[in-house]
Amino acid sequence: MNTGCFDEVISRRGTNCAKYDEMDEKYGEDILHCGVADMDFHAPEPIREACRKVTDHGIYGYTNLPSCYPAVVGEWIRREYGCRVEDEWILFSPRINIGLNMAVETFTKPGDRIIVHTPAYPALTDAVNKHGRIMIGSPLEWDGTRWSMNFDALESKMDASVKMMILCNPHNPTGRVWEAEDLKAVESFCLRHELFLLSDEIHADIIREGRRFCSILSLSEPMRKRMIVYQSVTKTFNIPGIMFSNMIIPDDSMRQAMKATVDREGFHNPNIFAAAVIKPAYQECGPWKEELNRCLDENMSLLAGYLKEHMPLFELREPEGTFLAWIDYRKTGMTEAQIVKFFLEEAKVSVYEGSHFGEAGLGFIRLNAAVPKRVLEEILDRTGNAYSLRFSGKE
Repeated sequence: MNTGCFDEVISRRGTNCAKYDEMDEKYGEDILHCGVADMDFHAPEPIREACRKVTDHGIYGYTNLPSCYPAVVGEWIRREYGCRVEDEWILFSPRINIGLNMAVETFTKPGDRIIVHTPAYPALTDAVNKHGRIMIGSPLEWDGTRWSMNFDALESKMDASVKMMILCNPHNPTGRVWEAEDLKAVESFCLRHELFLLSDEIHADIIREGRRFCSILSLSEPMRKRMIVYQSVTKTFNIPGIMFSNMIIPDDSMRQAMKATVDREGFHNPNIFAAAVIKPAYQECGPWKEELNRCLDENMSLLAGYLKEHMPLFELREPEGTFLAWIDYRKTGMTEAQIVKFFLEEAKVSVYEGSHFGEAGLGFIRLNAAVPKRVLEEILDRTGNAYSLRFSGKE
C-alpha cells in the first residue's frame, strides 16, 4: 500500500466540507482553518477503490451490511486492542453521536443525572442536555504532566438520581489516553453507584508513540453488564462523511433494549458507501494507520517545539492520543474574546476556543494538527509572526 500520502496538500474548498467551506462563509477564505476534527489526508487506497466501484456501478439503491461486518469489526478489536468481542455484541449506528443519544434515551429518563468529564466534546454534553437529563460536570485535573479524573470530588455530587457516566477515551479535547488503572477506578465507581457506562472510543487508533490504548472492553464481567462501547474507524481513516460506527454491547438485555430503540428511530439500511468500505477498512488499511500515527507524532513534536521556542506564553498540553492539540494561553493574560480576535484577525487562523468545550475549557484553544507538514508550518508561521508583533518584549 502507498502510505506516502501525508505530505500532499489537497484543496478541500468547493466540496461543501464543514472544515473549509462552512468556515470560509463564517470567517473568510484568507483564513487557515484548524477547528473541525477531520484530517486533510486522502483516505487509504483500498477504501477509495471500494468507493470507486460503488460510483462506477451507477445504481445507488438501498443496501445492507455485508455478512462479514461483525467478524471484521471483532477481529480489529481483538488485534488492535487485545479485547474479546462476540459477533452478536455488535450493532450498527450511522454515527457515534446517534448511538450515544439513543442510549441516553433508552437507559435514563428525564431528570436523571449523567456524569461527563470536562472539558468535553459538545456532542457528549448535548446527548445529556437535549434530552432533559442533567449533566454533572466532573473537571479533569492537570498535575503538571497529565490529566486525571477526580473521583473523590465526584463522590460529593452523587445521589440516587445519578444513573450514567459518559467516558471519552482517548479524551477529546485534552488527548488523555486512559490507562488500565484509570479504567479500573471508573469501573469501581460505576459499580458502586450502579451506573451505566458509555465509552466513546472513536480516537482509539490515533495514539502517540509510547502510549497504548486500553478499552473498557477489558473490564470485568459485572461492568460489561452495564456498558456500551462506541467504536469506529471513520476517524482513523478520515472517512467520517461515510458515516458508520459500532455499538458494542456485551449484555443481552441491554442489547435488546438498544435494538428496540434503533428500530423505533428508523435506522436500518446503512449508507451505500459504508457497506462497501467496511471490509477493506478493517482488513487492509492497518499499515496506513501506522504511517498516519508516525506523521502525527512528527506534527505534534513540531508544534510543541515551535511553541516552546517562539511562543512561550502558549503551552501545549501534549496529547497522548488524537490529532488534536489542547493549548493553554492563560499566560498571555488575554480573554477568550481577545484570543479569538488574535487568531482570526492577526494570525489569520481559526481554532476552536475553549468555551466550545464548556466552562472547564476556558483559557485553552483546540488546534487540529492532522494536516500536511507544509500546512502546519504555515499555520505556525502565521501565528508566530502575529505573536511577535503582539508580545515582543512582554514575555
